[in-house]
Amino acid sequence: MDTYNLEPMVNAIWETARGTLLRIIVRPNSKEKNFLAHITPEAILVNLRGPAREGKANSELLKKLSKLLNISTSEISLVAGHKSREKTMLIVGMSAEELTNKLMNVT
Repeated sequence: MDTYNLEPMVNAIWETARGTLLRIIVRPNSKEKNFLAHITPEAILVNLRGPAREGKANSELLKKLSKLLNISTSEISLVAGHKSREKTMLIVGMSAEELTNKLMNVT
């Protein structure tokens, strides 16, 4: 299993040799319509309709993030926070600058 230096988690987006890491805080069971709730320097807050059970929220997060960034789900992986609301996603083939620009153009 690959390991990633996740400390300190000061930035929402940072680059590694394997790709770009994105720190996300999810709100499962959300009634909000918008997937992307808020962007801060420390994390991206997202709303998920699915429950935080049996991987449903993680699966929804992967699909919605893939659609938002217009990339394949195979280019995104959950590397930390499988059972937590605070998650770290690895995005391959996209720089931190590209990822930041895509997220900023959505809001």
